Amino acid sequence: MSSSVIDSPVRSEERDGVLILTIDREHAGNSICRDTAQAMRDALDRIAGRTDLRGVVITGAGDRFFCSGGDLKAYRAIETPTELSETFAVVRGLLDALEAHPLPIVAAINGYALGGGAELAVACDLRFAKSGVKIGMPQARLGIIPGWNGAERLMKVVGYPKAMRMLLSCEQMTAEAAQAEGLVDTVTATDVVDEAVGFLAGLPAAPLAVSATKRALRAAAQGEGRAIGEAILEELWFSEDHREAERAFAEKRPPVFQGR
Repeated sequence: MSSSVIDSPVRSEERDGVLILTIDREHAGNSICRDTAQAMRDALDRIAGRTDLRGVVITGAGDRFFCSGGDLKAYRAIETPTELSETFAVVRGLLDALEAHPLPIVAAINGYALGGGAELAVACDLRFAKSGVKIGMPQARLGIIPGWNGAERLMKVVGYPKAMRMLLSCEQMTAEAAQAEGLVDTVTATDVVDEAVGFLAGLPAAPLAVSATKRALRAAAQGEGRAIGEAILEELWFSEDHREAERAFAEKRPPVFQGR
């Protein structure tokens, strides 16, 4: 199944049970303006409740930029704190939605991921990168900090000392260096979108267990892991998919999961 949205800054396609969202603003370095953030949020909303999808991949058009960050041309017009808050609220809401979405979300970093582009990447659950691409948050060089809560997310991914060094040095790391620091999970010399789709499409876990694992880990990151994890386990234990897995094990056959 394949689908797309015409005249949108975000292309939407389904492949092998995975939704691929491509920021289609190659002329602007795949930067994120308000319309781009809203289009991506709308695409996520459209798949709410679907149990046939295994995950979401986010990438950028072309092969130069994954995402160059915020649309600086549009941001130059911001003159008041109210305008700043209103302008950034849409993008911040998108990144919060990525974290809260029940499906695993993989950033397929096919080119530069700088500033807000790196913030988008760390809001995803996993980061797959093409060999040699650069990733970094150089906002301090512009006299600011990451504007979409990227400093907090970066710290959760790599830890306080590494986040501090990355943000203060304004370092642009290669995919390989970022992987060594724990910022990137997988580096590939082949097509990074194919790699990410293949990973999600090949997950052996039951659909309910996939979303529950994300919920449990997010809760743990917020210091609420045990209580929520125990409640999630109870839900899954009495699910039809768990019963099917038990039957399949006893009958020595692969399970057929239904997502319920």
